[in-house]
Amino acid sequence: MSISENDLQPSGRREAFLARLGTLPLSCSLDVVVEERYEGDTYTRERISYQASPGVRVPAYVLIPRHLTGLAPAVVCIHQHNGEFHMGKSEPVGLTGNPDVFYALELCRRGYIVIAPDQEGFEERQASTEDIELWKRTAPRVLSAGAYEQYLAMKYLLHGSTLQARYVWDLSRAVDYLSSRPDVDAGRIGTLGHSLGGQEVCWLLLFDRRVKAGVCSCGISMFEAILRNGINHNFAAYIPGMLEVGDMDVLVAEIAPTPFFMSAGVQDWIFPIDGVRQIAQGARQAYEERSALFSAFRYHEFPSGHSFPSEVRQLAYSWLDRWLRS
Repeated sequence: MSISENDLQPSGRREAFLARLGTLPLSCSLDVVVEERYEGDTYTRERISYQASPGVRVPAYVLIPRHLTGLAPAVVCIHQHNGEFHMGKSEPVGLTGNPDVFYALELCRRGYIVIAPDQEGFEERQASTEDIELWKRTAPRVLSAGAYEQYLAMKYLLHGSTLQARYVWDLSRAVDYLSSRPDVDAGRIGTLGHSLGGQEVCWLLLFDRRVKAGVCSCGISMFEAILRNGINHNFAAYIPGMLEVGDMDVLVAEIAPTPFFMSAGVQDWIFPIDGVRQIAQGARQAYEERSALFSAFRYHEFPSGHSFPSEVRQLAYSWLDRWLRS
């Protein structure tokens, strides 16, 4: 199934949310470089880099199913945070980490071409050797990985931008990359992510209307509930002035009518479940008002904590199949 461009209603609130991101990076040619290729039995894995803005290259893995017939649907898979800055793109493609978040590999095995980039501050995008050597000479201690995330966020704020702007821009350039591939159907591109990745799914769907379906696993709650419970989140989550536009229920409502699946664990303490339910309630109303396809939104709740268990992943993959493969 698909949604036509006529279904996408312009909204001042959407533009207001995007304006709060601050200054966006400059565009440039992608200048894609394939740096490594692995041939598996059922898929090919390429380690590539693309130029997201002048002087900024984003490392990513691309998984391509073997024996494709015709143009394939594609998914931008976004890695989690979990305070594990040494990992980024390598986890969703199944090279390291938690098998419950090997979703890029699992989607490739279902016939999707997948790209999994590093977000800034993770894996190959941690502090450079040159910066570390400089800081060793000028500071009593070198920034740890978590402190480097804070450093990046403060740097972007000083320049009138945000870490979230960097994240969503780089992900949108991943959509540019997929759209440029001759084996990808550019009209059937989706996105999926867990935790930080789920948060970024929401922003990417808001930012880039070329993305036709999304899955957010344990990635959002109302900031009202997060602040009430005294929870600190990743630095990209906090957008200056965002709550003057609306909380996450308003932001997710602005994704409508793009097909959107969100899942949450009842025992996920970092995303209070009452706040998640409030988002889902607002989304249902927005999808009902903005499209005849009320079924384009689905919320699934499960009894455990901050996770992406197999049974929930299968629901998520079936959701993407419905909107990107039918």
